[in-house]
Amino acid sequence: MLEVMRGFKQMKRWLLLILGVAVSVPAQAQLAAPVKNGDSTIVVTGNRNRETKVELSEWRMAETPHVVVFSQGDETALRRTAHNLEKLHFLLSVLHGRVDQPDETIKIAVTMIGDVAAFEQLRLTDLRWQYGPFPQAFEKTIYYDPRDEGSVLATTEEGVNLVLQPSVGRKTNRNCTRGRDRNPPIVDYYVSPRVTATGQPTYDVNQILEQLPVNEIAFCQWAESRVYAAFAQNYLMTYFPAAYPRWYLQGFGELFATMEAGDDFVEYGHPPPGYAKVMHHYGLYPVTHILDGRYLSGKGRAWTPYHAWRLVHLLYFSEEWKPRLHDYLNALARGDDLPTAASALGDPSQFQSAVTAYRGRKLQAEKMAFPANRAPEPSIRRLTRAEAGLIRGRLELGARIEVPDAGPDREKALARRSAWIDRLRDNATRFPTLTENHLLLAEAECRTGNPEACLEAAERAIAQSPTETRALVWKGTALTQLAMRTPAAERRQRLADARRFIVRANRLDPESSLALIAYHDSFATAGEQAPDVAVEGLYKIIQSAPAAPGPRLKLGEELIARDLRDEARRMLLPVAKGAFATPEQPAAAALLSPAGATELGR
Repeated sequence: MLEVMRGFKQMKRWLLLILGVAVSVPAQAQLAAPVKNGDSTIVVTGNRNRETKVELSEWRMAETPHVVVFSQGDETALRRTAHNLEKLHFLLSVLHGRVDQPDETIKIAVTMIGDVAAFEQLRLTDLRWQYGPFPQAFEKTIYYDPRDEGSVLATTEEGVNLVLQPSVGRKTNRNCTRGRDRNPPIVDYYVSPRVTATGQPTYDVNQILEQLPVNEIAFCQWAESRVYAAFAQNYLMTYFPAAYPRWYLQGFGELFATMEAGDDFVEYGHPPPGYAKVMHHYGLYPVTHILDGRYLSGKGRAWTPYHAWRLVHLLYFSEEWKPRLHDYLNALARGDDLPTAASALGDPSQFQSAVTAYRGRKLQAEKMAFPANRAPEPSIRRLTRAEAGLIRGRLELGARIEVPDAGPDREKALARRSAWIDRLRDNATRFPTLTENHLLLAEAECRTGNPEACLEAAERAIAQSPTETRALVWKGTALTQLAMRTPAAERRQRLADARRFIVRANRLDPESSLALIAYHDSFATAGEQAPDVAVEGLYKIIQSAPAAPGPRLKLGEELIARDLRDEARRMLLPVAKGAFATPEQPAAAALLSPAGATELGR
C-alpha cells in the first residue's frame, strides 16, 4: 500500500509539472527523429561507402532553435521563411510571458510543397486538425498533424488566388506569386488582330472576353501567411493546451498571418490581403452563431478566416474586450458549456455592435523591436537524394496509417495506404544502406498491423546500427504484436522478451518519446494495467508534445484507474472539448460524460 501511495505522490509531482506549468520540447526534424527546441542538427543515420558518389537533391533543410523547414524551392525564400518563423516564436513568447522559459517540446517540422496542385496530389487527410469549414473559395493549402513525436505542418511554396466570384471570361490561374508578394504583377494578355480586306486590323470582342477576366473578384493569398497562421495555432496548443473554441484558434492564427519582419523588429495585426473584398462579398457573421457553435456546421452564412480575424482582432487589441476574452477562455478551459462561457462576454447584442463597428482606423497593428540575436539565422544544408526520399514518406505517415472504419472513403484510403507502403518498401530496397529507410518502413509496417514485415525491417536497421534506439523500439513492438498471437501459456514470457528491447532503447536514449510510448502500449496491447513507471513515461511524452491528443487520452485513462479524478479531467478536457475532431475525442468525451463521471467517482 505504501508503494502505491508513493507512486501516486510521484504522479502528482509529474502532474504539477505538466498541468501547472506550460512546458515545451524541442521539435525534431522528423527526417530522422524528433529534436527538442533549442537543440540542433538533424542527423540521418546510415552507412555509406566512401567511394560512392553522393547524389544531392533539390531539397534543402533549414533549422533554427524552434523549427525545422524543408523546401524544394528557392534557398533565399527558405531562409526567410525559417528565420521569420523563429522571429514569430520569439514574438509569441514575449506576448505570452515565455521568453527564456525552459523548453522541452519537440520542434515543429514544416514542409513546403510546390503549388496547389502538387499539395493536393499528396491527399494529406486531416485527422487531428481541420481547416474551416470555410467557403470553397478559401482553398485548403495547410496540413497540420499534432503527432506524439512532434507536430508536423505542410503548406505550399506558391501563393494561391482566392476567387470569391469567378470570371465570365478567362479563368484566373490558381497559383499566384511565390512568397509574400501582396501585389503580384499584372498579367499581360495579348489578342491577335484580324486583318480585313482593306488591310485594317479588327478585333473579335468575344475573343477578348474569353482572354480577360471579367467581373471577377479575386486576390492573392501569399504562401507564407498560411505557414505563419498554422505556426501560431500550434504555438498556442503546444505551450498553453486547453479546450479552445475553433474560431478563436483560427482567428489567433490569422492575427499573425500578416506578420512583417525585419532584422530587429516584428509587426503583426495588419488586415489580411483581400479583407475588404471578403467582408463586402460575404457580409458579417452573427456572433450568436459563433458562440453557440453553429458556424461549425458550414450551413447558412459563410464563415471565413477573415471573419475569425476580425473577431479575435477586436478581442485581442481592445482594452475593454480583452479581459472578457480571458474570462471566456478560462470558462471553457474549466469545462463550462458554451452558453455559460459566452456569458463572460456580456450582452450578445453589445458584442455584435462592437464587431459591426470594428473597421477603418480602429483596425490597429503592433510593432515590437528586439535584438537581432534573439532570432538567430537558420542553418541550411542540401539533402541527398536518399534523404529527400524520406520527406514525403514521413509527411504522409499520419495521413496514411489510420483509415475510416467504414463508408465510401475507406477503400480509397486503403488503396492510398497500400501504395504508400509499397513506395517505402521500394525505397528500402533502392537505398539499403540508409538506416532511416528501414526505420520508416518498420514504423509503417508495425502501425498498420504487419509485425512480421516490421520485425524484418527493424532487424535490417539493427544489423547496420546495433544501438539505433528506434530500431530496437520497433523490434520490441513487432514482437509484442506477435506475442499476442501465441497461446496464453506462452504469452507472458513472449511479452517480457519483447519489452527487453524497448527497455534497452529507453536506457540508450531516456528522452526518446518513441520508447516511452511503446513501453506503455505493450501493456495496453496485452490488456494489462501499466505499471507506474510506464505512466510516468506518458507524462514525459506530454511534456514533449503537449498538443498531441493520443498521449493525453492514454494518461487520462490511467489517472482514472488510479482515482486521480481532478488530474484526469484537466488532462482530458483539451481533447474532449478541444477545437478539432480527433479519433481520440469521442473516448475522452465519454470519460467526461455523466456516465464517465460515475466511473471517475469510483
